[in-house]
Amino acid sequence: MKERLYEILNEEKVHEIIPFLKELSIEERKTLIPSIKKMDREISKIVMTKNSYHTAGSVNQHSIIDIASFVCMDKKNFGKNYWSLFRNAEQTEQILEWGCPDWFSDFINESVEAEFTAFNYKDILGWSEKGYVQPKPELLGHHLSNYPADLDRYPETLNTHFWYLCEFPSKSLPFRKEWFPIVQKLIAEKKIERKRFLKECLLASNRNFNKNVTGWFMDAFTSLKPTEEELSDLQDELLAGLVSSQSKAVNTILSHLKKIVGAAEFKNEEFSHYLPNLLSSEVKTVVVSSLGLTEKIFQRKKVDPDMLGVALSTAFVSKDDGIQSKAAKIIIKYIPASENMIEALSHYSDNILTNVRPLLVKYIEEKQPELEAIASEKRLLAADENAVQVLQNFEDLMFYLPLAMDDPYSYHCDIALTGFIRFAGDVDEDSVKLMEPVFLKACKTIAKWEVPYLNVLLCNAIINYGLALMEKYPVQLKNLEKIYQKTREEEMTRESYSNYQKKLGPIEDVGADCPARQAFKEIAVYAVEKIKSGDKLPLLFPITHAPCWISPVTLVERLENYQNSNTDPHHLDIQLALQRCALDNTSEAIAETEKRLKGEYRELLLFFFGKNEKPEGKFIHPSWWMTAGITRSPDTVFEEFRSFGYENIPVEFFSGTYQWKTIDNKKNSYYPVELNITIPKYHLEKRKEPLFLEYFVAEQKELNEIPALMLCFPNTPANALAKVIKYCLFYSGIAEVFERNLVLNTANTLYQIKKPLDEIGYLFLGTIFLDGDKTIRGTAAEIWLEHVSCQMMDNARLGRVIGLHEKLEWAPVKRLTDLMQHHMLNVSKNHNTALEELITNIVLQMEEPVTNLKRILEIYHEVLALNHSLVPKEVLEKLNHWKENSSLKKICNLLLKK
Repeated sequence: MKERLYEILNEEKVHEIIPFLKELSIEERKTLIPSIKKMDREISKIVMTKNSYHTAGSVNQHSIIDIASFVCMDKKNFGKNYWSLFRNAEQTEQILEWGCPDWFSDFINESVEAEFTAFNYKDILGWSEKGYVQPKPELLGHHLSNYPADLDRYPETLNTHFWYLCEFPSKSLPFRKEWFPIVQKLIAEKKIERKRFLKECLLASNRNFNKNVTGWFMDAFTSLKPTEEELSDLQDELLAGLVSSQSKAVNTILSHLKKIVGAAEFKNEEFSHYLPNLLSSEVKTVVVSSLGLTEKIFQRKKVDPDMLGVALSTAFVSKDDGIQSKAAKIIIKYIPASENMIEALSHYSDNILTNVRPLLVKYIEEKQPELEAIASEKRLLAADENAVQVLQNFEDLMFYLPLAMDDPYSYHCDIALTGFIRFAGDVDEDSVKLMEPVFLKACKTIAKWEVPYLNVLLCNAIINYGLALMEKYPVQLKNLEKIYQKTREEEMTRESYSNYQKKLGPIEDVGADCPARQAFKEIAVYAVEKIKSGDKLPLLFPITHAPCWISPVTLVERLENYQNSNTDPHHLDIQLALQRCALDNTSEAIAETEKRLKGEYRELLLFFFGKNEKPEGKFIHPSWWMTAGITRSPDTVFEEFRSFGYENIPVEFFSGTYQWKTIDNKKNSYYPVELNITIPKYHLEKRKEPLFLEYFVAEQKELNEIPALMLCFPNTPANALAKVIKYCLFYSGIAEVFERNLVLNTANTLYQIKKPLDEIGYLFLGTIFLDGDKTIRGTAAEIWLEHVSCQMMDNARLGRVIGLHEKLEWAPVKRLTDLMQHHMLNVSKNHNTALEELITNIVLQMEEPVTNLKRILEIYHEVLALNHSLVPKEVLEKLNHWKENSSLKKICNLLLKK
């Protein structure tokens, strides 16, 4: 049988595959499944040509395998192939006539999850008629939405299936432009019931459809222009739609409710139950529409004022001046100052804006309670609470390695390598059994196509260590050879690709396609040599405190070990250790250095820790001294280092100071306003004492590793931030997933480092304050909140960055004002003072009014009132100029009175 199948495949005899399969019994077909899978793998291999690629199999060969798979396999083995077999409708019918699998109906019913199928609604009806498929409503609704044709051909289409379309539509329904006119025509011809369709449109608001599908039903409802009588009859559905998660649905429903608010049958009390949820919405249009509808109810109906008034108090959740003013005016006009109303507003008293409070003097205390100042605490980078785990034995190491493989760009790798060096030789016949699951995980991880580079290095080290143990303990580790061979075979199939980087074999042969990876590989090779030789001198670079810090006292202790053994550390190992050293509290380390170290180690650390203002002593290892100088004082050029030979490295990489500007492209470009940052080009040079820094600033292929590389330079992150700014933040409208993830990961890393920002740090933070991604903006706010609490934030510098961006409208101002309103305002007295300084410096950069400047000034007015501050003279000059603008006149005059 196998030979015959191979013959049909190799000779591409498509016409013979069905007769061949017909002759086989069910059991014989099952025995062919492994062969079919193997053949499928062979013909699916990618063949690279100079300009393109294709699969190894021909069209006919793929067709043969598709047919054989369908006939012989069960649903699980066949998978979710909704395309290949069904391209040839006539051939599919032939197969189904004599060999329809018992799983076919379930298979077709599950096609609603498929992105694309080669069969349609008409095919499903045909299969249903012949008994091949028992279609579920979901299937019929989904496929009918993609088939706006021949609707009169089958009676059940309009009688039943059309209503399934309303309940279970395809995601592509909104993009089928034919459906709108078809529905209107069908209603006009009374082939579908108008009232029922209107009801289905409203029910769509709460059916968890995506926003496009929900929007389609809302537009369909509006386009049919429902009468007041129809709207009154559909009140229950209209009101139920007010809890929809889609703002388009809520706004549509509110606009229709306004049309019947004066009707006797309008359900005021029921609407009041929905009002608190509507008024606490984050979508401003929903809140404004809800306030408008509430006012109309008061104007046109006799209602219990407390009923709507208590609900109306929820509007003060928002810190928007317009919303609060509108709510306050409705309360003053229609709602008396009853006990219920006073109590309801008391829950929001702290949130009511200072210029709104006087309007509500009958209902609340006019003066807002004073916020407390937060006592600032100095946070040490290497504090006890963020000390990392220390492994105690070989068993600990084996249990820890899987964690390091799951999170390769964190400090887990440091702990794993430290444990390897200490305990790799502490293995016996019992404990060695723990190696197999670790080895298996390493092989599975490294076998993936896309593997983070540090994972490649770690897994390679684990695999080579496992293979060495297998020679010593062949009985206990007998399965390792089989696991490894399978992984080797997978790699061999990929080595034909020109861009494939080798992962298995000696660690020296692992591919490294950019300088940064070369540095990591060099350190990994050094670590593996220590493991092999049993050298237990500790590595210098592993951190002692999360996320990336080395205690200065620990660095002294580690260097003492090298001093006592008369051994020089690896040049990249010591540089990485210096770069990661926490320099915020070095007094104890200075004392230990003077007591325990001598020679170059002593002079190096006394300079590095700040005891010696200038470098002293013999400079035997220039790279050590240069790294110490850059890390300690990046802005300082030490004359003593000028002879070291690093003058060809651009000075920006040492200082972290880059030229940048926000530029207007005169509105004729795809990117109307750009953020430009100039990063010099640098090619890695061969030298006796290369800097770790050089590997990082030279050409870098993989940007997604930047957050990990930032953790190698926590004292000087500017070079990493500059790269992210250049490639991911040059334009505020970038929405690509890769760029968003990289910016978010970089922002999270900056948050974890918890150091005062430098100039590029402020540029990065100010820019992500305006990012299009809400999560990224939220992270920016968290960095600001913590830095203000710890008195590490220069709000003048941050405000200058944001102001320079927004004077050219680099991003919508609403992103910034929403962040201030929801995350930064009224956190504490300290934060309000910081926010005042931030907004002052943003406004000082502005020249002509920009879109939504009014909102910035409204928040500014509120902060000044909370802080009892006066408007600075420089800002007053701008306000006098801007008050001529009609939209800014009111808020400018309010500020000019301060």
